[in-house]
Amino acid sequence: MRRSDPRWLIVTLANLLLLWLAGLLNHAIAGLAVHVYVGGLLVTYAALRLDPRSGLIATLLTGLMADALTPVPFGTSLFLFSLVHAVVLYGRHRFPREGAIFGLVVALLANLFLVIALSFLLVGAGPRPAAAWLRIFADLLFSQLALLVIAPWFLALQDRAMELAAIHPETGRPVTR
Repeated sequence: MRRSDPRWLIVTLANLLLLWLAGLLNHAIAGLAVHVYVGGLLVTYAALRLDPRSGLIATLLTGLMADALTPVPFGTSLFLFSLVHAVVLYGRHRFPREGAIFGLVVALLANLFLVIALSFLLVGAGPRPAAAWLRIFADLLFSQLALLVIAPWFLALQDRAMELAAIHPETGRPVTR
Protein backbone atom coordinates (compact mmCIF):
# COMPACT_ATOMS: atom_id res chain seq x y z
CA MET A 1 0.00 0.00 0.00
CA ARG A 2 1.39 3.37 -1.01
CA ARG A 3 1.57 6.14 1.57
CA SER A 4 -0.05 9.40 0.48
CA ASP A 5 2.20 12.40 -0.10
CA PRO A 6 0.77 15.50 1.61
CA ARG A 7 3.64 17.91 0.77
CA TRP A 8 1.70 19.70 -1.95
CA LEU A 9 -1.28 20.06 0.38
CA ILE A 10 0.85 21.53 3.20
CA VAL A 11 2.40 24.10 0.88
CA THR A 12 -0.94 24.95 -0.73
CA LEU A 13 -2.58 25.51 2.67
CA ALA A 14 0.34 27.69 3.78
CA ASN A 15 -0.03 29.69 0.55
CA LEU A 16 -3.75 30.07 1.21
CA LEU A 17 -2.90 31.40 4.67
CA LEU A 18 -0.49 33.91 3.12
CA LEU A 19 -3.11 35.03 0.60
CA TRP A 20 -5.56 35.58 3.43
CA LEU A 21 -3.03 37.52 5.51
CA ALA A 22 -2.05 39.62 2.48
CA GLY A 23 -5.72 40.41 1.94
CA LEU A 24 -6.00 41.53 5.57
CA LEU A 25 -2.87 43.65 5.20
CA ASN A 26 -4.17 45.24 1.99
CA HIS A 27 -7.45 46.02 3.72
CA ALA A 28 -5.63 47.61 6.67
CA ILE A 29 -3.43 49.82 4.47
CA ALA A 30 -6.13 50.77 1.97
CA GLY A 31 -6.10 54.31 3.33
CA LEU A 32 -2.50 54.70 2.17
CA ALA A 33 -3.56 53.88 -1.41
CA VAL A 34 -0.98 51.11 -1.82
CA HIS A 35 -1.35 47.41 -2.55
CA VAL A 36 0.97 44.62 -1.40
CA TYR A 37 1.46 41.81 -3.91
CA VAL A 38 3.05 38.60 -2.59
CA GLY A 39 2.88 36.37 -5.67
CA GLY A 40 6.62 35.76 -5.80
CA LEU A 41 6.62 34.36 -2.28
CA LEU A 42 3.76 31.99 -3.12
CA VAL A 43 5.93 30.19 -5.67
CA THR A 44 9.30 30.26 -3.91
CA TYR A 45 9.07 27.38 -1.43
CA ALA A 46 7.41 24.96 -3.84
CA ALA A 47 9.99 25.67 -6.54
CA LEU A 48 13.04 25.59 -4.27
CA ARG A 49 12.34 22.83 -1.78
CA LEU A 50 9.76 20.38 -3.13
CA ASP A 51 10.30 17.77 -5.81
CA PRO A 52 9.11 18.85 -9.29
CA ARG A 53 5.77 16.97 -9.16
CA SER A 54 4.63 18.08 -5.70
CA GLY A 55 5.95 21.60 -6.28
CA LEU A 56 4.09 21.97 -9.56
CA ILE A 57 0.83 20.71 -8.03
CA ALA A 58 1.15 23.23 -5.18
CA THR A 59 2.01 26.03 -7.62
CA LEU A 60 -0.89 25.22 -9.95
CA LEU A 61 -3.39 25.13 -7.09
CA THR A 62 -1.98 28.36 -5.68
CA GLY A 63 -2.28 29.97 -9.11
CA LEU A 64 -5.93 28.93 -9.31
CA MET A 65 -6.56 30.37 -5.83
CA ALA A 66 -4.84 33.62 -6.79
CA ASP A 67 -6.93 33.79 -9.98
CA ALA A 68 -10.08 33.37 -7.92
CA LEU A 69 -9.12 36.16 -5.52
CA THR A 70 -7.74 38.78 -7.89
CA PRO A 71 -9.39 40.69 -10.74
CA VAL A 72 -7.37 39.15 -13.56
CA PRO A 73 -8.54 37.01 -16.49
CA PHE A 74 -8.85 33.40 -15.43
CA GLY A 75 -5.58 31.52 -15.84
CA THR A 76 -3.30 34.57 -15.75
CA SER A 77 -1.83 33.85 -12.31
CA LEU A 78 -1.83 30.13 -13.06
CA PHE A 79 0.29 30.69 -16.18
CA LEU A 80 2.65 33.22 -14.61
CA PHE A 81 3.17 31.20 -11.43
CA SER A 82 3.89 28.09 -13.52
CA LEU A 83 6.39 30.04 -15.61
CA VAL A 84 8.21 31.33 -12.53
CA HIS A 85 8.12 27.84 -11.00
CA ALA A 86 9.70 26.35 -14.11
CA VAL A 87 12.47 28.97 -14.24
CA VAL A 88 13.33 28.59 -10.55
CA LEU A 89 13.15 24.80 -10.80
CA TYR A 90 15.58 24.87 -13.71
CA GLY A 91 18.19 26.86 -11.80
CA ARG A 92 17.70 25.68 -8.24
CA HIS A 93 20.47 23.06 -8.25
CA ARG A 94 23.09 25.74 -8.79
CA PHE A 95 22.46 27.54 -5.50
CA PRO A 96 22.16 26.80 -1.76
CA ARG A 97 18.38 26.57 -1.71
CA GLU A 98 17.97 25.67 1.97
CA GLY A 99 19.05 29.10 3.22
CA ALA A 100 16.59 31.85 4.03
CA ILE A 101 18.69 34.47 2.24
CA PHE A 102 18.52 32.70 -1.10
CA GLY A 103 14.79 32.08 -0.65
CA LEU A 104 14.34 35.79 0.05
CA VAL A 105 16.28 36.76 -3.08
CA VAL A 106 14.26 34.33 -5.22
CA ALA A 107 10.99 35.65 -3.75
CA LEU A 108 11.99 39.25 -4.47
CA LEU A 109 13.05 38.50 -8.07
CA ALA A 110 9.96 36.38 -8.72
CA ASN A 111 7.73 39.11 -7.29
CA LEU A 112 9.45 41.73 -9.45
CA PHE A 113 8.87 39.63 -12.56
CA LEU A 114 5.24 38.90 -11.68
CA VAL A 115 4.36 42.53 -10.98
CA ILE A 116 5.98 43.69 -14.23
CA ALA A 117 4.35 40.90 -16.24
CA LEU A 118 0.91 41.53 -14.76
CA SER A 119 1.35 45.25 -15.35
CA PHE A 120 2.19 44.83 -19.02
CA LEU A 121 -0.66 42.37 -19.49
CA LEU A 122 -3.33 44.41 -17.73
CA VAL A 123 -2.43 48.11 -17.85
CA GLY A 124 -3.08 48.52 -21.57
CA ALA A 125 -6.78 47.85 -21.00
CA GLY A 126 -7.14 50.89 -18.73
CA PRO A 127 -8.38 54.31 -19.92
CA ARG A 128 -5.03 56.07 -19.23
CA PRO A 129 -2.27 53.45 -19.19
CA ALA A 130 0.59 55.94 -18.89
CA ALA A 131 -0.81 57.35 -15.65
CA ALA A 132 -0.83 53.92 -14.00
CA TRP A 133 2.93 53.33 -14.06
CA LEU A 134 3.73 55.60 -11.12
CA ARG A 135 1.14 53.78 -9.02
CA ILE A 136 2.54 50.42 -10.14
CA PHE A 137 6.04 51.50 -9.19
CA ALA A 138 4.85 52.61 -5.73
CA ASP A 139 2.99 49.33 -5.21
CA LEU A 140 6.05 47.37 -6.37
CA LEU A 141 8.33 49.23 -3.99
CA PHE A 142 5.96 48.71 -1.06
CA SER A 143 5.48 45.03 -1.99
CA GLN A 144 9.21 44.40 -2.12
CA LEU A 145 9.72 46.06 1.26
CA ALA A 146 6.89 43.99 2.72
CA LEU A 147 8.45 40.82 1.29
CA LEU A 148 11.72 41.64 3.03
CA VAL A 149 9.84 41.35 6.31
CA ILE A 150 7.40 38.57 5.45
CA ALA A 151 9.54 36.13 3.44
CA PRO A 152 11.85 34.81 6.21
CA TRP A 153 8.87 34.16 8.46
CA PHE A 154 6.84 32.48 5.72
CA LEU A 155 9.68 30.24 4.53
CA ALA A 156 10.35 29.21 8.14
CA LEU A 157 6.63 28.53 8.61
CA GLN A 158 6.62 26.16 5.67
CA ASP A 159 9.79 24.43 6.90
CA ARG A 160 8.20 24.05 10.33
CA ALA A 161 4.99 22.66 8.83
CA MET A 162 7.01 20.00 7.03
CA GLU A 163 8.85 19.27 10.26
CA LEU A 164 5.60 18.89 12.20
CA ALA A 165 4.29 16.53 9.52
CA ALA A 166 7.59 14.60 9.85
CA ILE A 167 8.19 14.74 6.10
CA HIS A 168 11.39 15.69 4.32
CA PRO A 169 10.32 18.41 1.82
CA GLU A 170 12.54 17.27 -1.04
CA THR A 171 12.24 13.49 -0.84
CA GLY A 172 8.86 13.03 0.81
CA ARG A 173 10.31 10.38 3.11
CA PRO A 174 9.30 10.24 6.75
CA VAL A 175 11.71 12.00 9.09
CA THR A 176 12.37 10.48 12.48
CA ARG A 177 11.93 12.87 15.35
